[in-house]
Amino acid sequence: MRTTIGAHATVRFVAKKAGFVFRFLSISVLVVLLVVLAAAGAGWYWLDREVLSSLPQDLSKLRDWRPPTNCQIYDRHERLVDEFYLDRRIWIPMAELPVHVPLAFVAAEDRRFFTHPGVDLRGILRAMVTNLRGGTTKQGGSTITQQLVKNILVGNEKSYRRKLREAILAYRLERELGKDEILELYLNYIYLGSGNYGVEAAARDYFGISASQIDIGQAAMMAGLVPAPARYSPHRSVESALHRRELVLTAMVDNAFISAEEATQFADDPVVDSTRARGGQGANTSYATIVRREVRRLYGSTLPVEEGLQVHTPLDSHVQEVAVEAVRKAVRAVEQRQGRRGPSRRLAHDKWDAFLSRYRRDVGDKAPVPPRQGECFESLVRRSKDLGSLQAGPFTFSLAEEERGALIRVPIKRDDGKVTTSAKKLEAEITEGDVLPVCLVEGEKVKLDPRPWPEGAALVLENATGRVVALVGGFDVPLEGFVRAVQARRQPGSSFKPYVYASALLAGRTQLDTVIDAPLALPGAPGKIWSPKNYDGEYHGAIQIRNALAKSLNTVAVRLLLDTGVDRVVSTAKAMGITSNIRRDPTIALGSSEVSLLDQVVGYSTIARMGLPPEPVFIDKVEDVRGHLVGRAGERGEDERTRHIVLPGGSRPRALPSGIAYELADMMREVVSNGTAKKAYKEGFDRAGKTGTTNDFIDAWFVGFTPRYTIGVWVGTDGTTTLGDKETGGKTALPAWLEIAATLPEVEGERFAVPDDATFVPFDAAGKWVAVRRGDVPESVLPRYVSTDAPLPPVIGEVPIVVTATTAS
Repeated sequence: MRTTIGAHATVRFVAKKAGFVFRFLSISVLVVLLVVLAAAGAGWYWLDREVLSSLPQDLSKLRDWRPPTNCQIYDRHERLVDEFYLDRRIWIPMAELPVHVPLAFVAAEDRRFFTHPGVDLRGILRAMVTNLRGGTTKQGGSTITQQLVKNILVGNEKSYRRKLREAILAYRLERELGKDEILELYLNYIYLGSGNYGVEAAARDYFGISASQIDIGQAAMMAGLVPAPARYSPHRSVESALHRRELVLTAMVDNAFISAEEATQFADDPVVDSTRARGGQGANTSYATIVRREVRRLYGSTLPVEEGLQVHTPLDSHVQEVAVEAVRKAVRAVEQRQGRRGPSRRLAHDKWDAFLSRYRRDVGDKAPVPPRQGECFESLVRRSKDLGSLQAGPFTFSLAEEERGALIRVPIKRDDGKVTTSAKKLEAEITEGDVLPVCLVEGEKVKLDPRPWPEGAALVLENATGRVVALVGGFDVPLEGFVRAVQARRQPGSSFKPYVYASALLAGRTQLDTVIDAPLALPGAPGKIWSPKNYDGEYHGAIQIRNALAKSLNTVAVRLLLDTGVDRVVSTAKAMGITSNIRRDPTIALGSSEVSLLDQVVGYSTIARMGLPPEPVFIDKVEDVRGHLVGRAGERGEDERTRHIVLPGGSRPRALPSGIAYELADMMREVVSNGTAKKAYKEGFDRAGKTGTTNDFIDAWFVGFTPRYTIGVWVGTDGTTTLGDKETGGKTALPAWLEIAATLPEVEGERFAVPDDATFVPFDAAGKWVAVRRGDVPESVLPRYVSTDAPLPPVIGEVPIVVTATTAS
């Protein structure tokens, strides 16, 4: 009985316990489910708030997305001459790339790119295993799509939130864009070292060619840069670049992108470094600087790089190179005649310590650091005639033996109190306390600073269009430097006289009129008399205006200005192209008021264009990165961003009647054929121009024009230092003009276009004819030399100029 009761009790206890366990497990499961659901809800809330809600919704817009790219500047032959940028990037479409370029990056960065949906789980697992085995993070599992998303959309924040956003967006991006579209974005965005973004910029920098032209080895080298662009760049380490190229070539073979034979072939190629020969260097810096400033003036500082504007200019790089060398040759010629740069100043003995203590110091420990090879600096001469103990800071240097006999420029005070210069031997002139600019050759050996003390500039303009063909801003102008041809204001000397003569013609004079060449005495500064004199000190009495200009007679120019009026001369010069302020006194007849070389060239081109001033054109057209026209010279832009912008071009309002312009051109031909610019004369070719030399030979000019081009050359200094005795425009500037003119197309027999309101009259018994405006012919002159066998006037093309009835009588 007990046994039975005990057994029943045991059964009841077990059943009760089993029920408790069941209830406990049920409640536990329920609690766990509730916790899981709560966690999932919280997780989804966090995911939605922190990740999903902040993700871009329409990824298809990336199909048309373009990052900031280089603003590129091209010459007239589509040669790249400069580029500027926020990031150095040049967009290239996928269709223009050879297939081995994208395949190299796929092999190096994401070998399952063509099969995964944006995230490569196998790649992630492989990277985790590799990293765990190595104990470091050597491999990443990011796909090309994830890298693109990180770079464009989510950034480089190191967090699980960023990785999750990156993975989700990569998956979604692959559903919106095709593989080729993703690769195109990636290959144009990826950073490849040395400031290069995208394969096109990198290929041009590293190899000097477009990415459309690179071979398999070059593509592999660029693909190898991605993990550490700065470390693997061939500019920094050729060995590292070669090692990375070998790894990528092996990966391309493993993925059957290339054969083993091809890999072997390209593995043996050397790394070709283009020496980073980018645009904006060498001969084109002056032109590029002006175009950069013009682009920023027109479009602001951000639009050019945001849109990757392509700026097409009228620059002719060949003419530019010739012009640069011509100016440099002219500057060096002055140095050869007048002496090189000598001591910059002389210090009293009590100033020596202060000078030596100012020597450049190292930022860290303040200890003086010796100069580097090629570095230029100032040195102190401690003992007269001793060029073996030049001191800079605590360092002593010795001037190279071959330099000690060099001719240097030495100032000499003349009897009239003015200062000129003379070339003297350095070793004979040097004295203690002289500060001598030198450059380190090697060790303690130095040479004289090779930078010339004179400067020069040149500008070439196409008359028909106003397009600036070449521009030289100085002997050696860095990018964004001072471009003297445009920015400098210098006294033009006698090269200003054509504006005076143009004003006289406008007032009713002709080149056949007679004027008196004799001494003048005019009120000058308070209490002083101004007496302009001719260059050679001689006077010719009564002389025809034509000959007075050819001989550049100063007194005649002043008399014409006084007769015509200062205000008329100023307004004529302004109308013809001078933009700077012009003083209002008689001295402007001799070029006392400062002008720019650009203004002078525009003014002379006005004469060649028969009275119509050109608008100087530095930019022909501007396109965006897709080739859409943004602006053209003389026209407005075509879209909402640029339709309010008009690129400079076309003509300004007429400055001179065409007949007067032609008469003036005819007078300036005489300057070339029989005047101060005889060296420019060329039989059978129409050339005209005017030399200019300022007081004390500080500035030397020649501005001349042909039917097609106007060329201006200036040689001088940036201050008021004399170039030296006899450094005239004809001697100093004209030779550079001739070298530049020789590169430009010039057709024998081509003449200045004769306008309808010009005519020719006989000038002398030798049968010379000169041009005057129709209606201005002085009848008293005509009968003197007219005969039945008088030669015909000049022939323009195939049509002879018709002489007026008055002339024929």
